[in-house]
Amino acid sequence: MKKFISLLAISLFLSVGSQAQVFLLDESFSSGTSADSLNGTNGWVKHSGGGGTSPRGVAQIYYVTTPSDLGNSLNYSGLLFSPSGGRIQTISGNSEDLNKALSTPVTSGVVYLTALVKVLNTTGLSATAPDYFLHFAQQSGGTGVSSFGGRLFVRLASAGSSKIQFGIQNNSGGSPTQTWQSDSLDVNQTAVVVVKYDLTASPTQTATLWVNPTLGGSSEPTANASNNSGTNTLTQVGSVCVRQGNAATGNIEIDEIRVSQSWGDVSLPVELSSFNSRLTNRGVELTWSTASETNNAGFEVERSNGSGWSKLSFVKGNGTTTEAKSYSFNDASATGRVSYRLKQVDFDGKFEYSSIIEVDAGMPRAFELSQNYPNPFNPSTTIAIQLPVASEVKLEVFDLLGRKVATLLDGKMEAGRYSPVFEGVNLSSGVYLYRLQAGAFVSTKKMMLVK
Repeated sequence: MKKFISLLAISLFLSVGSQAQVFLLDESFSSGTSADSLNGTNGWVKHSGGGGTSPRGVAQIYYVTTPSDLGNSLNYSGLLFSPSGGRIQTISGNSEDLNKALSTPVTSGVVYLTALVKVLNTTGLSATAPDYFLHFAQQSGGTGVSSFGGRLFVRLASAGSSKIQFGIQNNSGGSPTQTWQSDSLDVNQTAVVVVKYDLTASPTQTATLWVNPTLGGSSEPTANASNNSGTNTLTQVGSVCVRQGNAATGNIEIDEIRVSQSWGDVSLPVELSSFNSRLTNRGVELTWSTASETNNAGFEVERSNGSGWSKLSFVKGNGTTTEAKSYSFNDASATGRVSYRLKQVDFDGKFEYSSIIEVDAGMPRAFELSQNYPNPFNPSTTIAIQLPVASEVKLEVFDLLGRKVATLLDGKMEAGRYSPVFEGVNLSSGVYLYRLQAGAFVSTKKMMLVK
């Protein structure tokens, strides 16, 4: 979903639509600047800790907006989408626990947490007394979060090692231990981690970990670790927590946290990499592109004038492809302030909605003569003009010898947008000139008739 004198251009990822593949949380850390701590922004709340400051004097877990793997974001080559926004960092030795509530608590079945994680160095990390930095919580946000599950740990691969490992623990209660991935990773390298928490597993609820899995498809690949050592039982998963508990949590950057309820959602099969609008004399031009597609039947274009949504058109998708694809739609009937969204529909009927963009399709602000469309044309084409004020208007067409072949507009016209059609049925192929005179404004453009 990314950027553009379209009136509005937003970089985004597809968000939740009812009966669709559901993201219960989608956090790209785009709400803060490099001077902001995470606490208090975009729904993140502190429920524990608070001592210490970052090296830049910013309290606690904070936003990072310096260049990274991809712009200001972390990235991993196996992803099917392009991350956006910024990222956050924990500080070794600081203490703070933050949470963000899911849009809907999960009370049964399984829930997946996906994140991009970069352990910057081995500072503070331990091979024998590791700590956790990312996990689920039973409570739905707030300051009273206290029952945890699916704890993601980090440790040195061995004492004095320059390598690290990730581990998983299901919950507390009894004498819980962690289960670790068997291989090790370099520091300062971004990894994609997936934590699954199974609320219905018996005899105890189970947490499962994947590190740098192959993404795509609907079936889980082989996991790196699974754990059910804790005996506490969560009644639901209500929020996600980020933690810097002591030195052993290390210096870690985290990005693109997402929570869903199926492995197919983890892979994010259709990435809307941009969705933009541009006001033209033909109306509101919507353009969007995808970085990849899986099972994509197409997009329904929907518009709202402030009271409900109506379907304008369906634009066919490209099924399954790893290539970037571009799409467009022109809304010639828009008036006033309107909103647009896309409904991406799979062949199996599942769908997702994009975020919403708004456009002011009111009166034009300047005189303009647009390039005719289509061009070349046969036998007709549309010539759009816009008038910011009422004007005496003349729109004429000439051949290259200067002979007038048509008058499309002649007289006083109110401010607005107009799109007269030029018919070339009785004319020969060739280049023609069309000229707009509106008050003191004069503009001439070329067009080509091809028969």
